[in-house]
Amino acid sequence: MGHCNKVEVLGVLFPMTDYSNTDPGMLQFINQFYAAPQVGFEAVGLDNARAMLDAFPDMVDLPAVEVGDVRDIEVTGADGPLKARLYVPENAKPNSPALIFYHGGGWVMGGLDSHDRPCRRICAVGDIVVLAVDYRLAPEHTFPAAIDDAQAAFHWVCAHADELGVDKTRLAVGGDSAGGNIAASIALSLRGDAHGEPALQFLLYPALQPFGDMPSHKKFGQGYALDIADMNFFITSYAGKNANEINDVRLWPLLADNFNNVPPAYIITAGQDPLQDDGSKYANALEKVGVNVKLKHYPTMTHGFCSMTTLSPDALQALEDAARYVGAALRRLDVK
Repeated sequence: MGHCNKVEVLGVLFPMTDYSNTDPGMLQFINQFYAAPQVGFEAVGLDNARAMLDAFPDMVDLPAVEVGDVRDIEVTGADGPLKARLYVPENAKPNSPALIFYHGGGWVMGGLDSHDRPCRRICAVGDIVVLAVDYRLAPEHTFPAAIDDAQAAFHWVCAHADELGVDKTRLAVGGDSAGGNIAASIALSLRGDAHGEPALQFLLYPALQPFGDMPSHKKFGQGYALDIADMNFFITSYAGKNANEINDVRLWPLLADNFNNVPPAYIITAGQDPLQDDGSKYANALEKVGVNVKLKHYPTMTHGFCSMTTLSPDALQALEDAARYVGAALRRLDVK
């Protein structure tokens, strides 16, 4: 289809969708997404949406890879204990580098099981410890609960680094989508923190600014399995009806006055994703102040593709390349 016609959705005119540059596996997923009896996360209801995301890996992600050890633990959140899952690679040594991972799911869905497979793969391929944190979800716990939990969990890891077998000076924070938002938020707020600060941030197609005005928000806001209605549902569930007007860098990291001294970043963006401009704009903001940034853009991919490795070999390659880079960067003494 060409872009000669437009369709109006929620008062916004979108070009008729052109899939000529979309990865075949991603297009398969898009077709399945829109063939459902009810389309969109709000339409199916929150309970069903959460169940769908938990079932998602069996449908689109390769089987879980083996790692040296996996165990469920508790960490201290901002308002009590949180579930977490620790992944340890084969032949792990004391004082290993580690990634603290915050899952995606629009701040309202997801958990340890929905992101178990990518966490295992990052651990195995990157040869690093990974700790996945089950932060509190909206709408039961609205902003800034997830941010507060993420920061508290980071502090907990720093305080318990020896028993976890990790080096608190070589801790990355990372996540996909909403989890990338959380990771970027605390990477900013933990600058110079006396308890410890991240050495690296690993962001997969993060949401980093109020939604709606960027070119990619409009161009890809309909027809790519993350529609404007979904984004509005996620954002308002998390931070209220006026979320896009909230001037708080904890919610929208790109609103920060400065990005000096933030940790180096590995950022993944997808070319068929309404959030691609968020990642590229953040990369540019960091580069302008001399922060080392590796921006990896995948033009044919859609949002969430690193968790769809069954559908595309390029998705698997992207996640494994990222894992290798993050692991190698954290092992370097001069990571900063």
